[in-house]
Amino acid sequence: MSEAPLVVITAARNEADFLPKTIESVVSQTVWPREWVIVDDGSNDGTAGIAEAAARVYEWIRVVRLADRGFRDTGAGQRDAIHHGLAQLHTEDYEFLFNLDADIVLGPGYFKGILAKFAENPRLGIATGVICEIHNGRWEKLRRLPEMTFGAIKGWRRQCFQDIDGLVRGLGWEGVDNFRAMMLGWETKSFEDEALAVKHLRPMRSSIKNIYHGWARHGTGSYLMGSHPLWVLGSALYHMPDRPLVLGGVAMLIGYWREFYRGSPQYYDEVFRRFLRQWQLRRLAILLKMP
Repeated sequence: MSEAPLVVITAARNEADFLPKTIESVVSQTVWPREWVIVDDGSNDGTAGIAEAAARVYEWIRVVRLADRGFRDTGAGQRDAIHHGLAQLHTEDYEFLFNLDADIVLGPGYFKGILAKFAENPRLGIATGVICEIHNGRWEKLRRLPEMTFGAIKGWRRQCFQDIDGLVRGLGWEGVDNFRAMMLGWETKSFEDEALAVKHLRPMRSSIKNIYHGWARHGTGSYLMGSHPLWVLGSALYHMPDRPLVLGGVAMLIGYWREFYRGSPQYYDEVFRRFLRQWQLRRLAILLKMP
């Protein structure tokens, strides 16, 4: 098995039901990462044991454990777990970094395919495939603008990750990194190639409480990163056909406006917020002109 110049970080909390399939999909890749650090984020099920069993078989898999904070945190908690995994890396000579959630199943050519996309375009800083979820017995692709990348399977060129100073701490980290990269001249893209389609074993935004709460968190994250209200309204309308029908978009608006009326602080970098809003308004104008 050939080795690629990439490393993978997985933050896993109580993922015993899904992690075995994620591990199977990684070890079945046509190219292996130089190192895969699985961060057990305070699990109280069998997650750590599953990861450690895999690490005994594959020397490039390592497991580190964090104390139990008592709850799942997809914002600051997940960001901290990812950065903790990075700090534990033994590998120094990698060129690409991937975040991989513990409820994802990759196709066998995923890593090789994404690396090919990076090789084709030296300005490509962040790249993902597309996520599919089961609906009415069929795997269907989640809709997303091509410039937007999926946090659950995100791949960074190492230089890009360093240029953006890693991930911000809090909800919206998987959006801030995308736009910070754009602001610095990097390109970001989610690719629709069939070979880069991955399976998500749990519905997006349903890992805490329920999917409605997840959509509200998405709206909160959009506010905290500094998104323009018109963009959020357009995004909510765009997502109305997604599950749960209509209510997801409504919950997203509630999450955004709740933080707006509270006067919650937004991402501190005013230059970034200005860039983000200008990009969103330009993109919104383009989309409105499309037939």
